[in-house]
Amino acid sequence: MTNDAIFYLGGSPCAGKSSVAEILAARYGLTYIRLDDKLADHIQASSPDTQPTLASLKNATCDEIWLIPSVQQTRREIQFYLEEFPLHQKDIAKATGPLLLEGAALLPCLVAPLINTMHSALYMVPTASFQREHYSQRPWVADVLRDCSDPAKAFENWMRRDERFARWVRHTAHVHGLQTIIVDGSRDIETHARLAAQHFGLM
Repeated sequence: MTNDAIFYLGGSPCAGKSSVAEILAARYGLTYIRLDDKLADHIQASSPDTQPTLASLKNATCDEIWLIPSVQQTRREIQFYLEEFPLHQKDIAKATGPLLLEGAALLPCLVAPLINTMHSALYMVPTASFQREHYSQRPWVADVLRDCSDPAKAFENWMRRDERFARWVRHTAHVHGLQTIIVDGSRDIETHARLAAQHFGLM
């Protein structure tokens, strides 16, 4: 493994990507960059001219985010990841490797042109039942939806958005020849970390 190596761990939310990334970074000495942590800063730094979807989120209300149909939410999610990616690339250029990039923002269509081998990228996608079970256990979900006029409907829209996004990621990863791990609860995080390490050639 060279110092300029970059490994991409993408996928849909609630698949255990962050937990796997933490294990790999600690075990193999990788610089772990969690792309989700950059979203708030990127929204604030976005321009209506170059990142209109990102910029529209600056002053969006809870209802404007979560009470629109899930189909529109999924399209918006994909679009703001497309707009955000150049901002991620600027951040990544400042980091020293080997790097492990992790986050839903790593859309297969964006990553595929950047890699020389399919073993540099891996996607993790949860089943709908796994996603719903584990999202409901996250204590911060209620805080996100607190200001919505109908939190229950907002949560249902959120789940449907991420289910659609998961299907889209799985399909586009397949189109680009990238491997996907389906997370359904039958394997633990350590097993997923081992599978990821094998895929990336770290073992």
